[in-house]
Amino acid sequence: MHPENWHVARGRELRSGPALIFDLDGVLADALHRQHFLHLAEPDWDGFYGAVDADEVLERGRALTEYFRDDVPVVVLTGRIDAVAEVTKSWLDRHGVRWDVLICRPPSDSDDSTHAVDYKRVEVRRLLEAGVEPVMAVDDNRRIVAMYEEFGIPSLYFPSGYYDNSARYDGGV
Repeated sequence: MHPENWHVARGRELRSGPALIFDLDGVLADALHRQHFLHLAEPDWDGFYGAVDADEVLERGRALTEYFRDDVPVVVLTGRIDAVAEVTKSWLDRHGVRWDVLICRPPSDSDDSTHAVDYKRVEVRRLLEAGVEPVMAVDDNRRIVAMYEEFGIPSLYFPSGYYDNSARYDGGV
């Protein structure tokens, strides 16, 4: 049994052992067209999440998921709220992005009040408790990359420009 915000791809299973962790926005999905919703005095989360289906795939991120053996599952750990999980799963499939498990922000945290680093730290602990052994994590937020390193998980910073170019937005997603 796994948490309700963990979505296992059809025909796959969540099992203990090695896994890869990939962020979604800025690594697999190009969310640049949605960033303006976050650069307001009060971020427009409805607008931001309402436009996820229009994201283009980031080919270099998708290619990176394909580089690893098929028997090492891909966990997509995203700051997206669970309310857009179905749209996100369809997007992943439509764009041919390899994924085995999609983890979204749980409904209890859907107000985005928990910083992405703290939310992902909780989910990494849950993965570890489930016996998942992350062998690599990829994220476009340097603070999250540092968090993975705290766990001893080899990590790759994948620059999206979302955080480096904005002093107003602190990387909540």
